[in-house]
Amino acid sequence: MIAIFGSLEDPHAQEIEQKIRLLGYPCAIISTARKDLKNTSFVFLLNDEKSSIEITQGNITLNTNSIHSAWVCQPIFSLFSTTEEKFSQELKFWFFTWRESLNGIYALLEQRGILVNGSISEAVANQNKIRYIGNISKNILKQPKSIISNDRESLLNFFRNSDSCVVLKTLHQMQLSVDGEPTMLLASIVQEDDFLDFQQKNECPIFLQEYVEKIYDVRLTIVGDHIFSCKIDATHSDAGRIDWRAYDLANTPHSQYDLPSAIAEEIIGICRKMKLDYATIDLCVDQGGNYYLLDINPFGRYLWIEDAIGAPITDAIAKFLIKKQNSTNTIHRPFCLAGLQ
Repeated sequence: MIAIFGSLEDPHAQEIEQKIRLLGYPCAIISTARKDLKNTSFVFLLNDEKSSIEITQGNITLNTNSIHSAWVCQPIFSLFSTTEEKFSQELKFWFFTWRESLNGIYALLEQRGILVNGSISEAVANQNKIRYIGNISKNILKQPKSIISNDRESLLNFFRNSDSCVVLKTLHQMQLSVDGEPTMLLASIVQEDDFLDFQQKNECPIFLQEYVEKIYDVRLTIVGDHIFSCKIDATHSDAGRIDWRAYDLANTPHSQYDLPSAIAEEIIGICRKMKLDYATIDLCVDQGGNYYLLDINPFGRYLWIEDAIGAPITDAIAKFLIKKQNSTNTIHRPFCLAGLQ
């Protein structure tokens, strides 16, 4: 059995499940969305020093011992939503208890070596900007000069010592809302004057980076040792010139891209060091042909890239999961379970 953990409404989970089934293997989506967890049965058992978890959701019942390959699209729903909601003590207790319960599932699967990316806790940690900015040695890839601080003078000095414009970025991505509509914070150019009133107390750390005068961006989707490369040219988009995630697709052409072999080797080396089977990675290229590493996301989205350039990413993920299953369960037998035929 191959299991996918995420939202039932996530098209990535849907496409991967459908592809695996078309290839003749059983697959089920276990939803980590709040509305589905409300109607989910969870049973952890320890008998004779052997542990397992049985989870029932709708007409699907799975035991962790029957899972031989697993992909986690979303470890658990975000506690913060795009709508105003009072976070009651009851809701917070419910959320954190479910989070630990799901982490228990991932831990059991991790022990058996059947999770894509090996460890969910490590994959989550690998989203941390400081972790990959400061701790990954790079030979050809460059990184923009950066600072993460809530010290006013350090931030002001960063502007004074920078050789180019400065952009403000977020350390994490979360959904916000404007007039009730979901949105997210994009990278934006900021000035020293914007931080003159920055307080010395009660401020969170700010992520600033020197702006790279890029000629285009490159979005990479890594599946095992395979890299799917997409060139994103937002130079003619007023909305996306600084941050292509403005998704001004009409003015932001996407095309297949031949990644230089030396860059590809370095990317695969980084993923191996971070123990990532899957990740999306953002690069940009400046006028001198230098490649800059901007972001690594072990839970990154890819479907719009697949649609834009016809890259068979879903097929590669499905086959990667099947290969992982076959390596832990060498004999493939037809599997029947209520709701899975």
